[in-house]
Amino acid sequence: MRLRLSSWARCMGLAAFLSQALPGAGLAATVEVNPIRLELEGGAKGVVVTVRNQGAETARFQASIHTWTQDEGGRMSLQPTQEVFFFPAMLTLEPGESRPIRVGISSAARDRERSFRLIVEELPPVGPLPPSMGLKILTRVSIPVFVAPLRKDVQARVEEVDLRQSRFTFRVRNPGTVNFFIRQARVRALDAHGQRVVEHEEPGWYVLPGDSRAFALEASAEHCPKIRSLEVEVETDQGVYRQSAPVGSSESCGVPGVP
Repeated sequence: MRLRLSSWARCMGLAAFLSQALPGAGLAATVEVNPIRLELEGGAKGVVVTVRNQGAETARFQASIHTWTQDEGGRMSLQPTQEVFFFPAMLTLEPGESRPIRVGISSAARDRERSFRLIVEELPPVGPLPPSMGLKILTRVSIPVFVAPLRKDVQARVEEVDLRQSRFTFRVRNPGTVNFFIRQARVRALDAHGQRVVEHEEPGWYVLPGDSRAFALEASAEHCPKIRSLEVEVETDQGVYRQSAPVGSSESCGVPGVP
């Protein structure tokens, strides 16, 4: 799969995470990367990601690799690492030129998949540019890199479905050995007759092995008192997972229970 930077920001889980404004040309360089997700096997077998300069000016890029962890809200934490090797670290591309970056890992596979991010970021142009050119937007692309485990075990569980203090809450847990990506999470609230009262949808993100993603969606004051049960449906790149739960407590809509 091939993606240009202009489309990259619209692709969930594969977004370009940073732009910086510097004196220089008017717009960001148009960068094409292919593929937009890397899968590595243990034992030094590498893969290639191709970076192409689609802009009209010469552009310089720098690559780096980082370990990738995240919290239950999907916020990433990246730390530099030497566990994954790559070459080259610096690229200078003329307009229309493309170059490969080779990525690999020499260590053996482990019980659980390992997650990294390959960062390809544009460097400032060399030398001053005419101030009449306006602003130069430097691009930064973040590519997920997954190192395969000894055994691939895809699992997803929807847990802790509840309505409390006028909020729908649930958790999507990954007890497997590989990641999955939540495309969409839906919660449907039903009344005492099983009729749909309200439905909410929210986009998701990667859930790495051993991690979970927590969701909390507001229930309106108008609809909340009518709700007697919840149905949660989580659409992932590995399948659809569902869970339901009854709602009965007066505390569900922010009303304290009677002692």
